[in-house]
Amino acid sequence: MAKVVAFLGLGNMGSGMSENLVKAGFEVRGFDPVPAARERAASAGLTVFETAAEAATGAEVICSSVPEVEHAREAYLGETGALTTAREGAVCFDLSTLTVEGSQELAAEAEKQGVRFLDTPVSGSVPHAKAGTLAIMAGGDEASLEAHRDVLEAFSASIHYFGPNGAGLQMKLVTNHIFAIHISAIAEALTMGTKGGLDPEHMVEFLKASVIPKILEYKASPMIAKDYSPTFTVNLMLKDLRIIAAMADGVGTPIPLGTMARQVYMGAAALGHGDADQNAILEFFEKGAGMTQREA
Repeated sequence: MAKVVAFLGLGNMGSGMSENLVKAGFEVRGFDPVPAARERAASAGLTVFETAAEAATGAEVICSSVPEVEHAREAYLGETGALTTAREGAVCFDLSTLTVEGSQELAAEAEKQGVRFLDTPVSGSVPHAKAGTLAIMAGGDEASLEAHRDVLEAFSASIHYFGPNGAGLQMKLVTNHIFAIHISAIAEALTMGTKGGLDPEHMVEFLKASVIPKILEYKASPMIAKDYSPTFTVNLMLKDLRIIAAMADGVGTPIPLGTMARQVYMGAAALGHGDADQNAILEFFEKGAGMTQREA
């Protein structure tokens, strides 16, 4: 008999994930407050309901994908929320990006009713949800995750467990922190290059073939191991950052991220790491965070 899964939130992300659940053979019971989203879900093979409570009735697993904490609270704790009808022993996978505290509050309320609530945010966007290639970061009861891993596997390429409730969301925030800065840095650099006379398509073509896409692969592990054996030192990058600043001034382009990066490298050099590999900028951030050697 097919496992019964309720899916709360059938927007752009939720529709892709829930439709993959249908394709995988699950009995999917959907809810969304927007009628058009319910109609689209029904045409994709979901059984749709007017309330989250109705959708959650009898479900072994309840998934949710909503924009903000207040929407998640309404979906689970409202007068017609899922926890009003969720059966004891049900497992909730919240795929949204909520605040850590808000998610933990929902987990605590669910626990009072014998329901396990896990934060399972995703890395990826609408195309990945539709293709079933999301990466999932999980926080909460690991046994519950393993018991219903098949549900998450229907729309993901990988699932990573990080610890207790909130840990999955912490990892999602770390991920998006890096992503947002990378996107900003790409936009900043391409603008500087384009205004300097370079062809943007040619720049991107080269960058794809350069070390840029491989930074995490070859720099992150030595960084966390605090292996600062010099391959390209802090001082050498400081020299390049000075030249970059001069180029930006010359073409009249603001580079706020470049300016901040230069300050970081200057700070690392001031701490005595100028001749170490540029991975040593980690020391600047850890010192600023008040981390002791043991914590680091």
